[in-house]
Amino acid sequence: RYDGQYVNAKRMALAMDGLIRREYPGDFLAFVEMFSVAKLRHPSEVAGLMPKPVTIHSPMVRLKVNMADERASESLLPPHFTNIQHALQLARQVISAQDTPNRQICLITDGLPTAHFAGTNLYLLYPPDPLTEEATMREARLCAREGITINVFLLPNWSQSSEDVQFAHRMAELSKGRVMFAAGRDLERFVLWDYVARRRSIIA
Repeated sequence: RYDGQYVNAKRMALAMDGLIRREYPGDFLAFVEMFSVAKLRHPSEVAGLMPKPVTIHSPMVRLKVNMADERASESLLPPHFTNIQHALQLARQVISAQDTPNRQICLITDGLPTAHFAGTNLYLLYPPDPLTEEATMREARLCAREGITINVFLLPNWSQSSEDVQFAHRMAELSKGRVMFAAGRDLERFVLWDYVARRRSIIA
């Protein structure tokens, strides 16, 4: 939403899809949209995706939703939280089904997670809570255990703090990944360059 970053992320995704279709047609790429939950998205859906509206303006939010309850519905959830844990979990499941040495997640975010699952319970917590960070780091460790590298592309945010940066570094280090600071159209260049460089180093 801020400074056109959402458009820049979509432009990067479409450029990545085009690069792989043109240069590396044997490679596999999947997109995961991350908000209060995470969802797999087909490349054809990317251009039409929109930022999630902020529906809660309270300075403190502590919500717990049992998603197994038949009355619970994703459409009723406040959508604007950041569930990195669920996104990593979904990405890990998709990558695990692929036979490739280049197993990586390009995580594009602007800071700390504010949502996570514990069993069937979805927690939406703001300000960011240690419980969410712990759940996210557990998922990052599972990725590392399966040989999946997490590279974090950290977008600037008006409220970004040293805690956001430190969290990104801790998560990337777990899987021997890196943190790159990118903004604007640089995001497209950084992600594509990183993918090509890593691919060549593994093939070589």
